Amino acid sequence: MEHKLRNALAALVVGYVCMAHVALAVDDGQTQPKVNVNATNSSVTPVDVISTTNGSGNVKGVACALNQSSGNYPGARVKITIDSGTVQQVDLNDVQAQFDDGAGTITGYTGWVPFNLRFGSNIRVQIQKTSGSGGSITCSVSWALD
Repeated sequence: MEHKLRNALAALVVGYVCMAHVALAVDDGQTQPKVNVNATNSSVTPVDVISTTNGSGNVKGVACALNQSSGNYPGARVKITIDSGTVQQVDLNDVQAQFDDGAGTITGYTGWVPFNLRFGSNIRVQIQKTSGSGGSITCSVSWALD
């Protein structure tokens, strides 16, 4: 009897562990997806792409356009504050693709950078250039509220 109880308990624990991550990953269709965009030419003052929100959700990812100036591409610094905590930052310096508009403006694209950052009460995402060189940056952030 004790052996059967132990096996049943072990099966229950394994089942719970296997299903817990699936339950957290489920999107029940109640999310409110959004895309915010902002641009800056400053390496000193960050600008909001997502100003502080209320509610839980996640940041799906970011993509930035880096406008070349004097032969230099700027880098984009993405600053993320989750649940009013410490600011985390990611620098996007690599150009995955270039576009020449024919009028002398060359833009480099970082490509899509996935994040999937969960927040429980609020999120803030800001951008600024990593240095004074290069032109402006424009970043798009995909996110959702639960």
